[in-house]
Amino acid sequence: MPDRSRGRDPGDLLGNVDIQQLRCFVAVADELHFGRAAERLHVTPSPLSRRIRELEHELGSDLFIREYHRVRLTVFGLDFLEPAREVLKRFDALKHLSQDPEAYRRRRCRLGVAPLAAPLVVDAVLDAFHRAAPDVELPLTPAPSAELLAELAGDGLDLAVVHLPIGVPDLNSLTVGRGPYAVAMRADDEFAGRDSLTLSELRHREFLMASPKVHPFFMGGIRAAMLAAGITRIIDLPHTDVIQVATQVSRTGALNLTPGGPNHPAARVFGSPDYRLVPLGAPRITVSIGVAWRPGSEAQVPGLDDVLTALRDEYGANPISL
Repeated sequence: MPDRSRGRDPGDLLGNVDIQQLRCFVAVADELHFGRAAERLHVTPSPLSRRIRELEHELGSDLFIREYHRVRLTVFGLDFLEPAREVLKRFDALKHLSQDPEAYRRRRCRLGVAPLAAPLVVDAVLDAFHRAAPDVELPLTPAPSAELLAELAGDGLDLAVVHLPIGVPDLNSLTVGRGPYAVAMRADDEFAGRDSLTLSELRHREFLMASPKVHPFFMGGIRAAMLAAGITRIIDLPHTDVIQVATQVSRTGALNLTPGGPNHPAARVFGSPDYRLVPLGAPRITVSIGVAWRPGSEAQVPGLDDVLTALRDEYGANPISL
């Protein structure tokens, strides 16, 4: 495509570009993969690719170099990325404006909470707000970690309680709770009497894995540890419902890696006499849950700096045992 953008400021090239085209572009630029970007936006790759082509036509220059199983940003794409992010940030901020004139004078922090986050961690964060910033309103957004991190990066949230590590270089995080992993199995399983297990001992067994879409980076780390131990029979489930996972374990005899500490909801589901949770030995895998935020927002969001200081002082060196 002829480059009609040469010598022009990328921020001045918007023309008839619509906001969804920019959202598609930023998603592909972040993922460098059309399939993953489509999943993130909850669309199929075909319309996503079409929106990118329409955007390139409008701009008069290619944004991506498309190779076999590989996508890279062009020089112009790199230049266009930050202005596009800024437009999206400003646009997304509009939805938080209120017709209530008092809203501008209120102190509020938009808090996201992952449904699978341990209640002890969520309670610790809420308690920190009540102690350090009691006058700050806390509108809550429940959503999977992946969605919360996207909202946080896009300025749709101020703080999020999520599983760690987050895998997003532009965000900060702090661990508030940490606990061990265990192997969940039926009570009559051949390994049910063991005091501990290693992953390599289980390489011939079939494992159920909750949907990685809730947090691809975190779940990817768990999968990598399993593959490194020789476990290849992994069945990805289309959901993250722990009760349904337990039902599948009971029905099929397959195993499941799950947080094994007594203070994690997943461990309570497998606390029934029908199941056995065997602690996982080397390589030791832990589940960490904490908070994530945008760098610099401590000085902009009411009470956030005080809350983060309180959490860091109380749990930075001694996370809650999950």
